Amino acid sequence: MSRFLLYRSVAGLILALGAATFAVADPPTPKNLPAKDGATGSPYPPSRVIAGVTWDWTTRRTAAPGSDLWPVTWGTDDHLYTAWGDGGGFGGTDQDGRVATGFARIEGTPERFVGVNVNGGKNPAHRASFAEHGKVGGILAVGDRLYAWLNTQNGKWPDVDQALIWSDDGAASWKRGAWVFPKGQGHLKPATFLNFGKGYTGIPDDLRGYVYFYGQRQGEEENTYLGRALRDKLTDRDAYEFLSGTDGEKPRWSRDPDKARPVFADANRTGDLAGVVYAPGLKRYLLSCFHKGPGQLGVFDGPNPWGPWTTVAYEERWGGMGADGEGLTCSFPQKWMSADGRTLWCVFSAYGKGAKQGIDAHDKFNVVKAVLSLR
Repeated sequence: MSRFLLYRSVAGLILALGAATFAVADPPTPKNLPAKDGATGSPYPPSRVIAGVTWDWTTRRTAAPGSDLWPVTWGTDDHLYTAWGDGGGFGGTDQDGRVATGFARIEGTPERFVGVNVNGGKNPAHRASFAEHGKVGGILAVGDRLYAWLNTQNGKWPDVDQALIWSDDGAASWKRGAWVFPKGQGHLKPATFLNFGKGYTGIPDDLRGYVYFYGQRQGEEENTYLGRALRDKLTDRDAYEFLSGTDGEKPRWSRDPDKARPVFADANRTGDLAGVVYAPGLKRYLLSCFHKGPGQLGVFDGPNPWGPWTTVAYEERWGGMGADGEGLTCSFPQKWMSADGRTLWCVFSAYGKGAKQGIDAHDKFNVVKAVLSLR
């Protein structure tokens, strides 16, 4: 048996054991799912709710060439808020208005959106809080406050500290907590948030009172973990808990990040920027993340923020892009979902040679329409 096949076999065994511990109803299956389900190579079986997704590339719009990342959240003022890295944001380029991290407000509909640089970038309303260092991969509006996870860039990636920052004035200025999730091999570092409705509303009863977040352990690209904190104590590190298993369908939580168990796994490896949003029209959670490269996108659905996950799509040449480079973020903001949850708009970011192929999504703000078909 080759080392590659041995690795895949061992990974499959680990996934199965993890699923058993979590009492998951639909554990990962061998990576030979039928192509007709659009899930060839996926670590999870086809969704029993969503038959697939159709991407309408004629609707794609781009902006802000030279800027990447672009996580989004829905603010109480009915606008989307976002963050970008290494560029000038809306109206700028990779050099014109360049900052390490900037924040913007997105007004209007996905067909006719307008991007406004709030903090940093080209002609911003306020000067950059993170002009030289820092990257944001996850952002969340909770009431009138915005939170974000900041890669402090105090080492060689991925050996960096992760800090929580927040804004009480619509991203105009930012504060940072005194504590961090520290760098170091095997350390768990939050990177993205679970998003719901406008200003963190429309949360199912069993999840209310908490903010949920996802991340990976440093040096471990196969597994994604879930944590939470009381929504009014998110700035208090002692309030944080991590999902350590389940009793039936009931999650167990531990304050020790070393006891956290994966809630999502892919032996093909993913980045640490999994996007998860609740789709109220479907009563499902949608998880999206890239595996390996820009054109290799997975979209999954589940009944809980911790799964069990099933596959909506597992793309290898999404948008005609190749595998040389990085797929960064892929988000489905609830603001831009239809009431039945079937029509979505995807905000995504990709980087590298592969991302210049096909639709040429490299280093820019990208929006495209997606339509789900149900079983």
